[in-house]
This record gives sequence, structure tokens and C-alpha cells, in this order.
Amino acid sequence: MRRPARAATIAYPFKKGLYLNITNRCPTACRFCIKRALNWRFERWDFKLSGREPSPRLVLSEVDAAARGRTFSEVVFCGYGETTYRLPDMLAICRGLRRRCPRAVLRLNTVGLGNLIWKRDIVPALAGALDAVAVSLNTADPARWAEIHAPLARFRARGFASCLDFIRRCVKAGLSTTVTAVALPGTDLAAARRLAESLGAGFRRRPLI
Repeated sequence: MRRPARAATIAYPFKKGLYLNITNRCPTACRFCIKRALNWRFERWDFKLSGREPSPRLVLSEVDAAARGRTFSEVVFCGYGETTYRLPDMLAICRGLRRRCPRAVLRLNTVGLGNLIWKRDIVPALAGALDAVAVSLNTADPARWAEIHAPLARFRARGFASCLDFIRRCVKAGLSTTVTAVALPGTDLAAARRLAESLGAGFRRRPLI
């Protein structure tokens, strides 16, 4: 098995969790994203996956290496990209994680556009593999959402509504669902919280880095 060029970080411990960076593809160019300002790095890690994306086998090998002698309360799909682009591989990785980390919560951090990416409802598949989903919504205003997230053209018209529908479906499917919002200047966090709660989801404020 060959690692991607530049020895990019695939599995990295952060706080009490183990985080997985398996794609750099993303449907948005969020104005608060730090990947370009930090040249795809964060702290000591390099998240630029030059060349091929890591296979499920390689990801699980990296999990084994990172988890050696350690116990994690959760494993989180969260790198510099939108993991749902790799849905089949993510599901395969989850199956391996259940064997390796049976007590860990499996969580997906996402911008909530997976259904548009795949042009179908992917929530049943997620509910069969994950325990929790955190959706980066950031606002209750669709125009503000487009401004903050700068989505690719194919996601612009339907993106906000699809994201709300994705949240509703995740809640209905029994996933522990949290809506997050970055504390950007001019953002009505109280309105974002009310919207999250109206969808049946929890809410978490994220600091602007």
C-alpha cells in the first residue's frame, strides 16, 4: 500500500476523538474555511491529498497505527473535504471501524449536500453505518447561506433547502444530529439555533478560527 504524495495525514487524534481525512473534494468554498490560508495544514498535520484518495484498506491501516495503545470515544469523518463524495468507501470504512472501535461513536461532519451530490437520499445508508451527524449550516437565511458557503453552481439554487431536508431526514432516521454555526460577524446565531431546533436537531456554536 502506498501513501498519498507528501505523506498527507489520513487519521489524526484530536481532543478525545480520532479524525479521518479521506477526500479533498468539496461542493463549497466556505469563507471561514482555513485550508487555503494554512496551505492545507492544521497544527502539525498536512491534509493535502495529492494524487489518489486513500483506499478503505489504507484508511483502516492508518486507523490501526493511530489507535495503537489509545482509546477514542469517537471516530469522526472530518478532513479538508466533503466525505459524502466517497459514500461507498465511507460505508466500508465504517464496517471496519465497528470491528476495531466497537465502543466509539462514529460521526460524520458534513455541509449537508450529500443528497444533491448523489441525486438520491443517502440518509438510510448513513443511518446504517453512523451514530451521529454534524451539519455545518451556519445561518437560517438562504441568501446568507449562499454567501457564506460559496457553493458550486450546481448546488447554489437548491443547496440550502436540500441541506434542511437532509437534517430532517437524519433526525427522522435516528441519527444524533447537530447543526453547527460558525460565529461569523453579522450571523444571527439565535436564528440558526431556532431553525435547528425546529428541525429536531441540536445546535452548537463554533468559534471562528
